[in-house]
Amino acid sequence: MFLDAYGAPKDVTPDNLHDYTYDLHGVMLLTSADYELFIPPRWHGTIYSTEELLDSYRKRFKPDSALLTFHAMEPYEPELICCERCVVEITALPAGQTLYSSSEIVVFLVKIYEVNTLITKELGTELNFFPSNHHYHVRIMNEGIDILYVDDKIYTGQVGSGVSYQHQCVQNLLKKLQPLGVKSLSGKPLPDQLLGMCRKVEPAAKKS
Repeated sequence: MFLDAYGAPKDVTPDNLHDYTYDLHGVMLLTSADYELFIPPRWHGTIYSTEELLDSYRKRFKPDSALLTFHAMEPYEPELICCERCVVEITALPAGQTLYSSSEIVVFLVKIYEVNTLITKELGTELNFFPSNHHYHVRIMNEGIDILYVDDKIYTGQVGSGVSYQHQCVQNLLKKLQPLGVKSLSGKPLPDQLLGMCRKVEPAAKKS
């Protein structure tokens, strides 16, 4: 998926290509090496992921290295990257194995100013993205997660197998992280049940 000019994720497909103005030199996040990325025409930006996923992806799909740049990230190590209109901090977080093969997958934490956004394309065998024995755990426990992005294809019938498990994973993740909000990668509405599981912000007390 892409990060747009302001660091928000956008799942670009042939169907929505003309609805999305993407930066030709922009940022793409690779969460799995099992599926070939849709690369828009003339796009020649940078694909970010862990070294393991990038190596697997290049061996499997043999992308044109003359057009694309691949940037390997160390898990749990934040990096600053430039989007078109802002600088964001991104961190690759191991997420276990995909439900459809033994391949590893990752999720990404994107910090835009003071907002922590967790971006998931697929949820697999591991929902503990912030292990308690790692220094990153302390930071996340202090700051919290503000927005969780999920792939709404699991709610629209576009994904065949493993849908009920994916639904349960999303609910478990919401209970665990208690973000302020949950959004879909497509921008379409999510089930009201998910919105109701987000953390409620108590209104400020009125001064007497």
